[in-house]
Amino acid sequence: MKPTKFENFLEKYNKVYATENKISGTALFFSRDITRIPQYISHIMFKNNIIYENNIFISMVKHDDPFGVESSFTKELAKGLRVFEIKMGYMEVVDVEQILKKEGIYEKTIFYGIEDIITNNIIWKVFSIIKKLSPSFVQFYKLPPEELHGVMTRFEM
Repeated sequence: MKPTKFENFLEKYNKVYATENKISGTALFFSRDITRIPQYISHIMFKNNIIYENNIFISMVKHDDPFGVESSFTKELAKGLRVFEIKMGYMEVVDVEQILKKEGIYEKTIFYGIEDIITNNIIWKVFSIIKKLSPSFVQFYKLPPEELHGVMTRFEM
């Protein structure tokens, strides 16, 4: 579960974006924090060479306040790479698809990471079972299933 440091990711991204053929359209990648890029994003872009003309990191941030939803692009990280942040109160259940459409984001693909934990340790097994039984954030936010691509990373502990 080692995330890539942002500086290392950006260096590789700029090389791949400049040299590889790009898929037309927009891809969304869910990431909590852009300072540490999730392993699944690096795998998709650098090992599988799947890169779109427009790549957007979606970051969902919970506020300490119970209500309120704000969304905006925060910055352009590189050519073809931007960050879109959705800030919401801890009691809010947001319609992510509606927010994206309102901002003019029409994605071709939505990528998200899934972790599969394999272990003999009883504590980690309990955690793994709870994780499997809990609804994923994709189900919670009701994202369009025809555009979703889950990328599984298996961890053996």
